[in-house]
Parts: sequence; C-alpha cells; structure tokens
Amino acid sequence: MRKLTGFVGLFLCLASAQVLAQSKPVSNLNRGAERLVYFETRGNAVAIRDNKAIPMPHLEIPLRLIEADFAERMNPLIREALIFEKDGEKYARWILNPEDTKWGKLLIEAFAKEGVMLEPKNYFTGYQTASRSYIAQDPVTGFQFSVKASTNITGGNWKDKNFPVSDAQDSRRVADFLFAQNGTEALKNIVLMDEPAALYAKNADQAMLIRDLADLNQPDKKLIYLPGFSALHELVGTRIATLNGSKSPYEFWTKHYIEATGRALGELAARTGLQYDSPHSQNFLIELTDKYVPTGRIVMRDFADVYVMPEYIDALHPDPKKFLGSFYEGNILQRIQVGFGPLHGNSKPSWVTEPDYSKWKDKFFDAFQESFTKISGLDPSLFKRTRQQTNDYFGGVVQFKNPTQADIYFESIADMELFKHAGSMFQCRKLYSTAP
Repeated sequence: MRKLTGFVGLFLCLASAQVLAQSKPVSNLNRGAERLVYFETRGNAVAIRDNKAIPMPHLEIPLRLIEADFAERMNPLIREALIFEKDGEKYARWILNPEDTKWGKLLIEAFAKEGVMLEPKNYFTGYQTASRSYIAQDPVTGFQFSVKASTNITGGNWKDKNFPVSDAQDSRRVADFLFAQNGTEALKNIVLMDEPAALYAKNADQAMLIRDLADLNQPDKKLIYLPGFSALHELVGTRIATLNGSKSPYEFWTKHYIEATGRALGELAARTGLQYDSPHSQNFLIELTDKYVPTGRIVMRDFADVYVMPEYIDALHPDPKKFLGSFYEGNILQRIQVGFGPLHGNSKPSWVTEPDYSKWKDKFFDAFQESFTKISGLDPSLFKRTRQQTNDYFGGVVQFKNPTQADIYFESIADMELFKHAGSMFQCRKLYSTAP
C-alpha cells in the first residue's frame, strides 16, 4: 500500500480533476478539522464550496436578554469563546452565518424593537461546510467547533432555513439523552458529535447551536472524519478505496459505509429507540485513522430531527414527559422507523449503478438487524420487519408482534445495569437567562 503523503494534492481542483503534487494548508486548523473542512467543501458532488478561512460575524447581546443552554459536560473553551464580560455585564457572542442576508437582519430588528441596538462584529474565523453550518475557530484559544444558525443561503439543495428555538431545544434534549446512555456503557459502533450548547433569542424565534468536533479536538488521536457523501464522491471515494488496497470502490464503501451505518443505526435503535427522520449522508461521517483506514465506527451529528419510540424513553429517561413534551407528534412512534438515504440530495459516482444502489438496501438492513439483535439480545422472530426502497431512500419498520412481549422487555431494560443512568448525567443541562 502506498504512503498517503500527497493525498491532499490529488483532490485540489476537483472541479477540473487536476492532479497536483502537494497542497498548502488552508488554515491554522488542526489536521483533523482541516481535513473535515476540505472534504465538506471539495469532496461534495453537489457543489464545490470554499475551504479558505473567512471572518465570521457575530452580535454581542447582553446575556440577560437571551437564554444560554449549556451542558456541564461542555468543553469550557466553548463557554470562553461565547461568553465575555464588558463594563460589568456579561455578553454572549451570537455567531451569524456569513452567507446569510435575511435572518441576521431580522434578529437585529427584533432587538431594536426593544431598544437594544446591535451591530455585527468580527472575532471568530470561519470555514464553510457542505451545509449551512460553519466550522468556527476562537482566535485566542484556537479551539474549533461547529456552529449552526439561521440562513437564507446554504451550501446544498436546501434554501432559506430558519433555525427556530424549538429545533435547537430538540437537539440539546436528544444530545443530553444520548450522552447519558453513552455514559452507562460506551457505544461501540457510534461516535457522537456532541451538541452541548445553544443560545435562544425567543423574541425572534431564532437559535444558535454549537456542535463539538469530538475527537478532532484531540490531535493526539490523529483521526479523520469523512462525510458519507465524500465517501461516495467520484474521486474521493475511489482514491481512499485505492489507498486501502481495494480495486472496487463500490465494494469497499459497501463494507465501510453502508454496512457500518447499518450496524451503527442498529445499535442506536437497540440502546435508545431513536432513529433519524432525515438519514442522509450529511448526518453520517466515517471515522478514519490518519492513514485513511476506516475504524468501523460511524460519527453521528445533527440530533434535531429524530423519530422517538416512547417506550424506550419511559424506560430510560428520568423525566419522559418532559423529554417527549415538545416533540412533533408525528415523530413519536410505537415502532422503530428505520431509514437511510446514502445518496439522497447528492449525485451517484460512476461506480454506483442503479442496480448497485438498490443492492445496498439489503446490505444495510442485514447489518442493522444483526447489530440490533446482538445488542438487544432479542430473537428476530419477535418482530414484524419491513424493508423497501423509495427513490434514493431505504426505509423499514421494526415492531414487536406482541405488545405483552414489548412490555416485558421495556420493564427489563429499565432495571438492567447496562441501561441504568446516573441521575447526575441528566442533570447536566442548565438553562440560563442571566449568566452561565
């Protein structure tokens, strides 16, 4: 197998597919974050985005006028980046999407109506991704994180997306639940990209969400997070498969993305009863070593849109009513709603034909079922299962045949040591209307 030096150069100028011998760093991000930005912006078949550093605007809002929702587990460098004191009063840096021309103005107008005049300032350095989120870097500490805010201009096919308070609250609530479960027994097939902080401006019904970059903020681990859509990119997917000694990118990514995601979602279902309601390749990333070798784990991000099976929440959460209270009713189901759209919103590489794509349905569901069965310990014969393909989405249902069997199972996991949570883990979320 060839060494991977010069790998970046092989992907610069993807639009023209020119091969360069080497590349210059795009920023002072650490290698893991720089690679993520590169693949988000250059390894995306929908649109080539800019991977260069740009100034990132923010508003300085008195903290007493908004709500800050910070988890105790949050890296303190996030608090340091967002909260500061001026003239004896605490302020929050509300980061704006640099491409937005609409929602930032509406936010400023909402505060102006209350007699508070705000103007954009620059502090952070920002980097585009394939979507509306940005990678931000604190110029003082160098800490890197992802930020999601309202914008009418996004990187993909989705346009004019407000980020309302309720969506951010869903993300925070689900993140807290997932990290509590991970704390009882570490997830084996999943890396959670935490969403430990949010700011809420209820007068404008807008929110700003912070996403930690997980192990990418620990350079000693030397990991790379490859977005799912980059694995299925014509050049990126082929090159990484080749570097791993594979002659077939289709077979390589069938094993290391399609089946790996099936195992990860099977574990997510067995441990929490949650599934994504928008399970496309922006939400899943493949964890690689610094030699571009898949570890077998899938990184999951964006917890705002999930299906919830309430029986799991009743068994595992200390306050099920509070957790389920604000969820959209249509996302609370008495079954596990499974789905995966590897190329939803994207374009197929030449090495994935329509028949090849359809074969992924069974590969995905077989891996899901194997993982779910192994982790739950339940006989597959206890369930009604379906699987189908609708356009570029695979979908299916896992549901107990007998409600009595379901009751017995959920009573048992509520008592199992594996699923017990430390109460303090669910108390890690604090809501501030004055000061964190």
